[in-house]
Amino acid sequence: MKKRWGILLGITGMAMAALLTGCKGTGEAKAPGGAGGETSVETSAAGLSGDKTGDAAAGAAGEGQITFTFAEHVANIEQQAPQVYGVVQEYMKLHPNVTIELTGASADDLTRNIQMAAQSNTLPDLFWIRQPVAVEMAKAGYLADLSEDILNDRELTDTFLPHVLDSLKIDGKLYGIPCELQSNGFWVNKAILDQYGLEMPVTYEDFISCCTVLKENGIIPVAQGGKDVFTAWAWENAHCRYGFYDHIDGIIAGTDKWSNPDYLKFYQKLSDMRDAGVFSENAKNTDYALSVEQFLSGQAAMLNSGVWDTKKFDQSDLAKDIYYWWGPTFEDGVGEQEVSMKAPAHPYVVSARLKEEEPEKYAAVIDFLKFYYGKQGTEIIAKDNQSIPVTRYEGEIDAETYPVFARVITMMNDDWESPAVCPDMYISGQIINQYRESICGVINGIYTPREAVDYLDGIQATIQ
Repeated sequence: MKKRWGILLGITGMAMAALLTGCKGTGEAKAPGGAGGETSVETSAAGLSGDKTGDAAAGAAGEGQITFTFAEHVANIEQQAPQVYGVVQEYMKLHPNVTIELTGASADDLTRNIQMAAQSNTLPDLFWIRQPVAVEMAKAGYLADLSEDILNDRELTDTFLPHVLDSLKIDGKLYGIPCELQSNGFWVNKAILDQYGLEMPVTYEDFISCCTVLKENGIIPVAQGGKDVFTAWAWENAHCRYGFYDHIDGIIAGTDKWSNPDYLKFYQKLSDMRDAGVFSENAKNTDYALSVEQFLSGQAAMLNSGVWDTKKFDQSDLAKDIYYWWGPTFEDGVGEQEVSMKAPAHPYVVSARLKEEEPEKYAAVIDFLKFYYGKQGTEIIAKDNQSIPVTRYEGEIDAETYPVFARVITMMNDDWESPAVCPDMYISGQIINQYRESICGVINGIYTPREAVDYLDGIQATIQ
């Protein structure tokens, strides 16, 4: 295990006074791989004329009209990343001379677009990118060094959770800031468990017993979007309970293999779960959106997803019954079993060309980032949109109005250790999708456990 998050929480009456204080190193925390192609939102702010972010912010944005581009990793930003959309709209209200052109595409599409744009020197000004790709781009000189503008602002850096800003530091230089916390897990409809006299599972044995009863009663135990390989999410948590970090450095260095005994046990557990009927018989043809629908309609008792669905579930008719869970512990697991996932997600980065060639526009982007991660932006993210920020939030969370968010915060405050980085962010960008595919492939019955690890060894050999 690497570092650990601690999120302090106080509950007073019907509201939660939440102080988020914690740490870790990133995933796609906003339902990556959103449906559809690419969307664009261009809004020119013409509302409030006063700048509530202070004189420094006003000076950074300048007096003339400034437009910069911001590329996000979901197709419908307003619907799939409302916290981002909300912060952008508020910033433009406070800065009438700044227009932020938001464009959205699925994570895979955006990654391809960014890699092509880098070659043609047409990168967006500000954009989301997967962590391994960001590292490669920073080393190649495509990303701006943000150290002087971000790290030297002590008032700003003090608001971040511990170690969050370390996730994209290279040789002491800061090249990006995590967009949010990456927290994968299972959503549980406790009303369905109660209906069949079941307790919240803790161990793998509890989990399988629970799933057996659910299946016998016509309920899908776990809704799994097997058609979309990015839904490996919660199973990456489980992989951490089978020694993922004990072997991965050696695998990257070429001294170890994916086909090691510990990893084989993990993939065997996925196969055993499939055989036990944990997933629907049609999981391989079920996409992420359908898996969410199965959960919200009561067809499934659990859903493999993450905290990005918190607001959606708080707005549902099931809000009072939805709980969040890190997944089962394993008696034959390797190392620590009480493992959570509270890591920084993939970063927002800035084009190096922008910093070098358009200093006024670059200053506006920096000012926006300071607003986004500052007090006002954090409040929009946490209070208004029930998302988990990477900065400290000191405010009230109404547990009666937002029961799902309140339970998520409670989980963030538990003492389960979290790795510093989500597994799919630790490995090379050249093998991320194949890693996820290996997990979903076993769940879908496409690979045996041995075939899955051998497949990854074959891919790994091509990038060493």
